[in-house]
Amino acid sequence: MENKINYFILGYQGFNYFKEKFDKEKFPNTILRIIDNGNQKINEHQLYQTKKNLGCAGGWNLICYIAFEYLGLEKIIIGQEDLIVEENEMKDLLEKCDENTITALLKHPFEFSTFTIHKKTFKKIGLFDENCIDAYCEDADYKQRCYLSGIKIESLNKPNERNLGISRKINKRIYDTITVNRIYIREKWGKSISENKIDQMNERPPYEFKYPFNKNNLNLSFFPITQRMKLIQNLAGDKLPSQEEIPKFLKNPEGIKK
Repeated sequence: MENKINYFILGYQGFNYFKEKFDKEKFPNTILRIIDNGNQKINEHQLYQTKKNLGCAGGWNLICYIAFEYLGLEKIIIGQEDLIVEENEMKDLLEKCDENTITALLKHPFEFSTFTIHKKTFKKIGLFDENCIDAYCEDADYKQRCYLSGIKIESLNKPNERNLGISRKINKRIYDTITVNRIYIREKWGKSISENKIDQMNERPPYEFKYPFNKNNLNLSFFPITQRMKLIQNLAGDKLPSQEEIPKFLKNPEGIKK
């Protein structure tokens, strides 16, 4: 088990593509675990289906809990249904990842399409910000916190065309969501100060603030449970969607094997 590759996929609406393209015979050393956010019909692989769509950030947080706390793993690869990564590429990702380095498959700016993260890195940087509803900007927030914490993000520089963006095409509200998520990130971190003009135009990190919401009494892992999150996720209390999901997972973890 020590030599196995632990590959987690956060599913949404692209499993049919994945099923068509993924040849398990080419992944003899890989344990594939799917955390499905989209209530899809999946009957194979190790599987846990969330009770509702947690969004990308919430799904990643649940994956990290399952991997690091429930399964006790040291480092994992997190991917998506519409990007097939080869097993030799996963080996490279794991080899180059350590507690000070997140490694990614694709070129900038899509490093978090498929990436490897160490348990100690996740503990240091903290949860992904679930105020980035659905998808987009949760990676920008995490990159900023890594940047301020001295965590490197290195890439194998594979072409971005391998990311098909199926969820973006399916989700009809995605561009409105991106706009609102960017407004939230601007409030949290200020304007982009990237020397790359395209990154600056697209409001990518690094940003001007050194602390969340420009308040030096807040640590880098802080984020609020906003009214927008409560409304969209129909939260009953002050727990994040991923935190609400953890007890449900623990009651029914049969599909995820230790």
